[in-house]
Amino acid sequence: MTDRGTDIMEGHTVRTYDADFGRLRSQFLAMGGLVIDQVAVAVQALLQGDAGLWETVIEREHEVNRYDTGIEGLVFNLLAKRQPMGVDLRVVLAYHKAATDIERCGDEAKKIAKIARRLAAENAAQDEAFHARLKNMSSLATTLLREVIEALDDTDELRAVQAAQSDAQLDAAYEEALDEIHRKLIADPALMASAAEMVTVIKALERIGDHAKNIGRYVVFIVKGKDVRHVKTSKLDRELAP
Repeated sequence: MTDRGTDIMEGHTVRTYDADFGRLRSQFLAMGGLVIDQVAVAVQALLQGDAGLWETVIEREHEVNRYDTGIEGLVFNLLAKRQPMGVDLRVVLAYHKAATDIERCGDEAKKIAKIARRLAAENAAQDEAFHARLKNMSSLATTLLREVIEALDDTDELRAVQAAQSDAQLDAAYEEALDEIHRKLIADPALMASAAEMVTVIKALERIGDHAKNIGRYVVFIVKGKDVRHVKTSKLDRELAP
């Protein structure tokens, strides 16, 4: 009787432990999906001057923050009640850190949405050529963020590293956009105000890439147990060697 009771209790413990991990994973993926959409919609609001879109981004920031605090609560609960060890502990810590990076990506999206609102109010001139650059940067940033989130979910360190290294494309697009802003400003100093806003927008997209790279590093931490936060992105693949 004692042995059977022990088996039942152990089975219950495993099921509740898995359920706690499942809730953490579910909340993390929901938060990631929301923030990816926030970034895309914020840039769309800027390009289209659409009040409904930027209002949506700004209003949904509260939802992003709720996910962030909710994930933190789940993490603390897992650490206190389940006391995970080894790879389980690394997974919990990685989700916690990754949620912080995703929340900061949400902050960047809100920043872009607020700039869209200001520029529309000022009737800023449209620049279709520069808009094409913004579309490209938005696509690169959201794709990179989606890749590392999925890599974390799958604990796929190779995919995570490849995604992180692809941030070089976003960095290059940022530099090209910055150069174009400088050229336009030299040609017409009256563009100073709108140019400053555009610099803030492209910097926000570039920072989203930086946060995505951080998430990629957390995947390596989970799988390899190595702290690679200070390893150059170009050398991350070397950390995957046995």
